[in-house]
Amino acid sequence: MVITIHWNLIIECPTARVKDDSAADLGRLGHIPYNEDTIVNVISDIYRIYLQLNYIFPTDVVWPSQEGHVINEALCEELHLDSAVISIMKRLPYFRASELAADIPFTSLSRAFVYLEDDEIRDGRDPDRFQDEGLRLGFLLPQEIALDCSTNKGIYLILDTKENTIRVWDPNDRLAGDDEENNYRNHPHHAPTYLSSHLTRTKNMRALVDKPHYSDMYLRLKRLLQEQYGWPYDFQETEWKALSSLY
Repeated sequence: MVITIHWNLIIECPTARVKDDSAADLGRLGHIPYNEDTIVNVISDIYRIYLQLNYIFPTDVVWPSQEGHVINEALCEELHLDSAVISIMKRLPYFRASELAADIPFTSLSRAFVYLEDDEIRDGRDPDRFQDEGLRLGFLLPQEIALDCSTNKGIYLILDTKENTIRVWDPNDRLAGDDEENNYRNHPHHAPTYLSSHLTRTKNMRALVDKPHYSDMYLRLKRLLQEQYGWPYDFQETEWKALSSLY
């Protein structure tokens, strides 16, 4: 058993209304072409941090082969997904099952989709719907892909592969007068910049504990990693994993 299965963390992530540098970059730089390799590399690095910290087991992650994951491409085409969306679905790392993903925060109070599963491909086209509601197949545009979904009033990250943007969507923060069907298209951010910022926050362990009575323990754990095991720049990974695997 690894010590990190006891970490019940909420990774900090800006809400939809927070303006950051990635949003400002859109105005200054204009449209920057989408690069799938960049997006895949940044998201893969987030999973690698979880593995370095012994937050998850190596067997918890499914990495793509050189040819990419085998996913239900016929279903993707039935749902009118663009080829760019199908391509990145095949190249992203995933937790081995959606049930496992539900227990691991990808962003604050949200979990990553697992597009290895047919139900996840369907649900990813309408991430905010309730289970008893019908699937709104046109909710996302064909070139858009939901990277995560809320588990408890969290945010959604919607990647637009044509615009090279991330929409940070908080469905609990709808503005008066907004068109509810298109609300998530507000608040665009330059996708690589936004995801890189999230990677940095994860690496810096800027996280909050959702159980306040455990906060002292997690602060001590963070201090232990940083001060005695050199996280992140002089990290004694072997020694840390040897210690954490004892608990």
